[in-house]
Amino acid sequence: MNKIATLSAPDAPVKDNVAKLGAYLLQLLPFVGLSFIVGSLLVLWAGENPLEVYSLVLKETLFDELGLMIAVQRATPLILTSAAAAMAFRAGAINMGLAGQFTVGASIAAIAGYALPAMPKPLHILAIMALCGVGGAAAAFIPAIFKRLSGVNEVITGMIANLLIPHLMSFFINLFPAVRAARFGASSSGIRESAQFLQFSELTGGALGAGTKANTGIFFALGLVLFLAIWMRYSTLGYELRMTKLNPSFAEFGGIRAGRYFFVGMLLSGAIAAMAGAVEILGIWRGYRLGTLEIGNKGLVIALIGQQSFIGSLLASLFFGGLEAGAMKVTWYTPIPRPLVDILVEITIVLVALPSMRAFISGDPDSDVDRLGGRFVPRK
Repeated sequence: MNKIATLSAPDAPVKDNVAKLGAYLLQLLPFVGLSFIVGSLLVLWAGENPLEVYSLVLKETLFDELGLMIAVQRATPLILTSAAAAMAFRAGAINMGLAGQFTVGASIAAIAGYALPAMPKPLHILAIMALCGVGGAAAAFIPAIFKRLSGVNEVITGMIANLLIPHLMSFFINLFPAVRAARFGASSSGIRESAQFLQFSELTGGALGAGTKANTGIFFALGLVLFLAIWMRYSTLGYELRMTKLNPSFAEFGGIRAGRYFFVGMLLSGAIAAMAGAVEILGIWRGYRLGTLEIGNKGLVIALIGQQSFIGSLLASLFFGGLEAGAMKVTWYTPIPRPLVDILVEITIVLVALPSMRAFISGDPDSDVDRLGGRFVPRK
């Protein structure tokens, strides 16, 4: 009997995870249907056939090379920003400063991509990513330390940090003449070729990805997320972060300093968000183009849809990258205006995220994770 129990025990977590996934997907179905109904009403209002529009979205995303490449381009930053949000969630925190940290990474990537001497491409890109990680962690430290000093939830301090960061960036760039010159050079001449992620159209001589800026930065994003998932599962630090989120009191009783891991999670989250900005600059814009970057905090919503896990966030990012690609192509083949198509995408994202938002806000009545700022309900 003991032998049978021992052999069957490892299968239990797998079965539990499969059951949870199935229950979650069933929970999503009504909200997917609701998003389709709301979107159909808007499409009818625009004078188009909803079935034709939605079938066009699926066709152009799944069965068209151009649509697939646009999906890759749009999903790449979402993969990393949702991973950044998931990292903060893992530490029981909410990183509302993703937009500012993304911008910091984009700025550092452009300046370093121009200022660092030419070197082998992998080394150059890794050096830039390391600098961006440090900058993003420093940006995330602002809302984290404000929370510690003031007691104000990091949601508020994160939004304040987003307002402060552009001014702080401008101050530091103009404080050093060499950095200021590098920013001007990156704006006028672009970054070095050795710092650029190759675009698929360049890599294949136009055979794949023509007409898009989809690039090999997707492989960096996928590799980083898979590394984070494995690291979180098997490393000591990952275990301590998980325990801190699940039960801070138990973690402290076991010798884990729960307050410290709030900072650790926030700093790692900021570093990942900054790398998302770097990938966008190195792979798509290849110069100092901060005014064209609009990432916002969509990664937070996608991470919630992905059940606050790295793999779930990755899959959700790919899905919504494809949705955005299909919606973009709808505007090419139908008279539906682009703002209306963008509304359809945002409605789908918000409605599909509702079950996760409700679960996140209500929290677990048996957990005291709200002490770290991960819930909005008081402990009983």
